[in-house]
This record gives sequence, C-alpha cells and structure tokens, in this order.
Amino acid sequence: MLNASCHCGNIQLTIPKPESLTSCNCSICHRLAALWGNYPPQDVLLNIGQGGTEIYSHGDEYIHFHRCRKCGCTTHYTLTEKAGREKTAVNFRMVDPAAAQDIKVRRFDGADTWTFIDE
Repeated sequence: MLNASCHCGNIQLTIPKPESLTSCNCSICHRLAALWGNYPPQDVLLNIGQGGTEIYSHGDEYIHFHRCRKCGCTTHYTLTEKAGREKTAVNFRMVDPAAAQDIKVRRFDGADTWTFIDE
C-alpha cells in the first residue's frame, strides 16, 4: 500500500500501487500537473482532517476535484452521479516520488480525442 497526503497532512490517502498512472492534457489536468492513479472508490482509504476539502467542478460537471482547504493541494477527484459510474483518482504528486518512480506513466489526450496517445 502507498500513502499520499497534501502538503500540510490534513488530507491523507492510502491506496494500492497501480499498474500505471495517467498524465492528461485537458485544461485542468495540464494546469494541475497531476499524475492520476485510478481506482474503484472502495480501494481508496481517505482520511480528511479539519476543514475538509473544497470541491471544484467544471464544464459538464462529471468530475469533482478535491483540494485541501488548508494548503490548497489537489489530492484526488471523484466522478459525479452524472458520469454513470464510480471512480476515484488520486493525484500521485501527493505520493513520495521514490515510491512511484517505477510506475508506468500513460499519456491521455483529454483535450481533444479522449484516447491514450502513447500506444
């Protein structure tokens, strides 16, 4: 299991090591410089401290991006009911780099084609 946390430690996540991470080039992921590990919600142990998270949703509102109310780090996102399925994605920029260095990173074209572009 891997541990992730925001800068101040207010939000902590425990997740299994994924087979790959996703680097997306959509407008928000590009700005966040996130590397996403994707999970069924039951595989993510989430501990949220004082103040909780702040949620941001854009456009079609299929995704809720969660960030720490204290330090501002975007730690994860969840799909909304509009998406018609469940998923939690953890921002692997919140994981110790040494623990994630051997995980393959796949590039996803979320800006245009909605396909992986590394195949």
